[in-house]
Amino acid sequence: MNKIQLANLMRTYSGQRNFSAKKEGYEFDLFCDSWSLGYQHTLHLEWMHELIIEESTFIDLRLSLSHAAKFSASTSMITIGSRLKFILNHLEINTFEALWLTIDDNTKKGIKNTLHTLCSTYPSKILQPLYHFVKNISLKDKNNTNTILDSKKGAYSEIEQENIMEALRLETSRCLTDKISSTVDFNRLCTIITSQLMTAVTRRPTQLRQIKWCDILPVGEKFINHKMSNHNWMPLTQHLFSDVEQLHLRTFKGKDGEYRYFVESRTHRLEPNFSQLILLYFRNYQKILTRQLILKGIELNTDEIKELMMRLPLLPETKLFKSNFLSKEELFKSVSVTSEAYHQSSANIIMRMKSLFRKLNVVSDRHPIEVLKLSNNRWRHTLLTQAALQGFTPAQISNITGVNIESISPYLDLKFKERVKIDEIYAGNHIIERFDSISVRELQNKSGFRVRNEFDEEIGYHLDPTNCNSCESKLGAPMACYPCDNFRPLETANHQQYLNKAERKLEINSRSGHPATLRKLKKIITYINATIIVCNNRATFKLEDDNDCIK
Repeated sequence: MNKIQLANLMRTYSGQRNFSAKKEGYEFDLFCDSWSLGYQHTLHLEWMHELIIEESTFIDLRLSLSHAAKFSASTSMITIGSRLKFILNHLEINTFEALWLTIDDNTKKGIKNTLHTLCSTYPSKILQPLYHFVKNISLKDKNNTNTILDSKKGAYSEIEQENIMEALRLETSRCLTDKISSTVDFNRLCTIITSQLMTAVTRRPTQLRQIKWCDILPVGEKFINHKMSNHNWMPLTQHLFSDVEQLHLRTFKGKDGEYRYFVESRTHRLEPNFSQLILLYFRNYQKILTRQLILKGIELNTDEIKELMMRLPLLPETKLFKSNFLSKEELFKSVSVTSEAYHQSSANIIMRMKSLFRKLNVVSDRHPIEVLKLSNNRWRHTLLTQAALQGFTPAQISNITGVNIESISPYLDLKFKERVKIDEIYAGNHIIERFDSISVRELQNKSGFRVRNEFDEEIGYHLDPTNCNSCESKLGAPMACYPCDNFRPLETANHQQYLNKAERKLEINSRSGHPATLRKLKKIITYINATIIVCNNRATFKLEDDNDCIK
């Protein structure tokens, strides 16, 4: 439909033109090609002018979308619009039926859901025949167990999980070592916080983006109504902690795309180390923001800064620091405890995390050539699988990710032999790579790199001793060093003594130890065993080479 045809149609059309989106405060015109359905959520329909269709069909399709937008979340509508574009290339029922035979089950489900949404809110003459064809077709659910155990899309292996956490720890340490003095530095820290937060509370990006600073309090303080300002809220830097220095966090379910609407009944208690990191992040956030405001001629007193920070997102868009506010009044009108202003989008959160992990170059034990990335879905699979393995109740498992018990049934059905375990072959490969990747002689010349036992005997070397400063396992060194990529065992050292110690500890802890402790000890034993095997093999090869030389 060209511009002249559209102009004629707009002039002769006598039906309803203005519609409201599900999100309060957002309206759109039926004939507009860009429908604003929510904060930073726009449905683009320019492509409809490229279709060779009659005016009645054009109106019918637009009305179908308009009525669906009253009841569907803005993110869902964008997906529906994309699927409708695909469907409209096969509007004839015979063509549509032929298409149905060629597409996979996931695409079929998407098309079926789209037609159901559009046809249940408006009696579309064009789409009803297609919907009648698909509505009674039963599509079996995909085998969720296979997805959970998939080596690229499912749960991380224990090695992959620990490598991700170690990479995040080191990147956090590097970031905090540098002075955070610009928005670029702050964005780097913000992305690290986002990744750490996702692993800490196991919530989706669409939930993380909704968090404001008023959703974080010291443990012991209660949250008030999230739709009202908390006048007793104090900036986090002013809190005096008790013996347990911890914060707790309020999150929202994010159902149907609603923003800060379904608050979760339980808050998330953050570990002391992460609580301290959040406090440091808060101070840098406030410092950089107030400095940028001063440059724009806006100076805030203590109470105003407190009120502003409470309204702001935990994970802000960069434009928050670049916006040219003309006055304090304009600044405070732009944000509130219920507004979406300056909150990162889910897509941006995902994009930043992907970018971060491309730089971190995390190693996978199952796919060593590919770069391992932190994925929300894979992290959820991992924690739920581990919880099932440890014998948690269905209620406890469902609380980990905040879903209903029916949603976690695939994890309860996993067979024991299918669950994620350490593979000794991978451990052996890792040890071989460590011997071959760096010159031990080179490390021997640097005294600070040496690892000694209680008898002052050298057993190995650290690639970078500074990486060990914040390691939570350093008190268990050197036995706990063996699985670490920063440790290089000495080929001639006595590693058997630590294998004996680890096996004794495992025997003792097996009686009443925590499953997490047992898993760590089993992993240590696996790696020490692999180290001993590799050392013996290398010694044998060298002996054979020496004998050949003598002959």
